[in-house]
Amino acid sequence: MDLGTTKYIIYTELIADGYVEKHDVIGAIFGQTEGLLSNELDLRDLQKSGRIGRIDVELENINGKSFAKITLPSSLDKVETSILAATLETIDRVGPCFATVKITEVEDIRVSKRQYITNRARSILRKLMDEMIDTYEITEEIKESLRTEEIMEYGPENLPCGPNIIHSDSIIVVEGRADVLNLLRCGIKNSVAVEGTSVPKSIMELTKKKTTTAFTDGDRGGELILKELLQTCDIDYVARAPYGKEVEGTSKKELMKCLRAKVPVEQIVGNNCNSSEVIGSNTPKEIVEPITPKITPKHFEKVEKPAVIEPVFEEDVVEEETIIVEPVKKAETEIIDVDATNEIQSEKKFSGVKEIVDSIKNTGNVKFVVDGTEKTNTFKEFLTNIHEIKKMDFFAADMPISQKIVDLLYDKTPIIVGKEINVTKKPVNLRLFSFDEIVA
Repeated sequence: MDLGTTKYIIYTELIADGYVEKHDVIGAIFGQTEGLLSNELDLRDLQKSGRIGRIDVELENINGKSFAKITLPSSLDKVETSILAATLETIDRVGPCFATVKITEVEDIRVSKRQYITNRARSILRKLMDEMIDTYEITEEIKESLRTEEIMEYGPENLPCGPNIIHSDSIIVVEGRADVLNLLRCGIKNSVAVEGTSVPKSIMELTKKKTTTAFTDGDRGGELILKELLQTCDIDYVARAPYGKEVEGTSKKELMKCLRAKVPVEQIVGNNCNSSEVIGSNTPKEIVEPITPKITPKHFEKVEKPAVIEPVFEEDVVEEETIIVEPVKKAETEIIDVDATNEIQSEKKFSGVKEIVDSIKNTGNVKFVVDGTEKTNTFKEFLTNIHEIKKMDFFAADMPISQKIVDLLYDKTPIIVGKEINVTKKPVNLRLFSFDEIVA
């Protein structure tokens, strides 16, 4: 149907008591409405002037009766259209058959057009909003691209660095290229990356000439690199990313806060401090090891009679005794050098451990001792429940011991036993043994 300038559509149903055809229906419409109204509303004249459109008829003949659906488009106003619709209901005969006509609906197609316009406009606006870029975003994007282009290389190792690394009186040593890029985005242009766990010689020399801040990730890897820097370079200050975060993933606000909270290196390696002070108050102290191999008060612990723990070591079962240190002033705490004891114990062989190792060999299981109680799990079950375990006396696994296992368990147990040991960095207070060492 060609609606053209149509405003309304009149929907009509007709039922005739007999067999009729389409031209009979259309003839009845024009014939029985002729002369009922003024010449202004005569259907023939209205159709000639284009004020009503073509009349469509859908006809079905069923069991001797005829059913028709009539559609009549109108460009008249609301009042005239209503009069015309009411006039159609006066038709009572089609050809020789009695008929009944009923208006089912008069649709204002402008409402449908308005709804279409609304939905389409909403769709167009949404697309425009998605494609539009805020002026601030454009500015920041340009600034970031310029800062990224400023990254340079330093020394024969071609280490990533900021453009001010040579002329600035102070420098910031970070772990990798991504850390330098993040600092450049924040407007800091005097950083240089070590690019690995081995500190390049050019950085060692540079730290002797400039005031140096070591800025590392707030994880285990960052702790190890920090230890390496403290041993090989002339570091003046130490800063750490928030616990569990990397420097490259730190926001500008967090990054500036970490740098403002940097700690003089004397507080880190002094006799009264440890590396937990560098990380900040949000870092659990139990995961932090001493940064320097110097003997500090943290190396000495109170000696207490432990509960019955398996496994035990040969020659370790002795009568209970207390090592007493002569009191200094009012101090009466009984202490021993734990590191020294660990070195002695690490040279001793197992006795009760062999039975535990034999019980899990070729099973793929792990066995661990918590508060003197042995427990056996598959490695998958153990990983699922590890968050519930705070401290283990002993851990054995029928699998190679990798660096990942050591990083996961070093703060939960002092002893780890496995098929073989594939570890590059071992925490100071952790003992590692292979099955062959125990059987030998």
